[in-house]
Amino acid sequence: MADKHPILLVDDEPEILFSLRGLLRREFDLHTAQSGAEALEILKKIPIHVIMTDQRMPEMTGVELLRRARGESPEAIRIVFTGYADIKSVVDAINHGQIYRYLTKPWDPDELSAMLHEACEQYERMTERRRLLLDMRDHLSRCQSANDLVARVDQALAEKLTPDG
Repeated sequence: MADKHPILLVDDEPEILFSLRGLLRREFDLHTAQSGAEALEILKKIPIHVIMTDQRMPEMTGVELLRRARGESPEAIRIVFTGYADIKSVVDAINHGQIYRYLTKPWDPDELSAMLHEACEQYERMTERRRLLLDMRDHLSRCQSANDLVARVDQALAEKLTPDG
């Protein structure tokens, strides 16, 4: 893909978003939000390929955001990052947010960039698979229509022709 992948970064700490933007802006088309509600508004307006959100935020956790984001952008790859590695949030993220990865703060810049590129590749694989399945459904639908037409012709051929016909 020639264009940069659009990534939504969500964290209630502006310094974290500033740091991430400085690190990633050359490689990705970055969008930022400081809350889950703001992130959901962005998802309504902009097609996003990867959502990376902090887990612990006021009013809406990262897992809750990702669960709700599935309604707005079901094909987006979802990543949770946090400075708190409690096992319950990891399990919730996996079970309810259907996340791609779980990342702890502080992150290694090279590993973060590589993980985001992998997530973008996963997005491309998933969207290509969806496109192929839609093409197959369309082809099968056309085949079924052709089969229906052949059946009607066969039925017409099978009918006894009257001398007047």
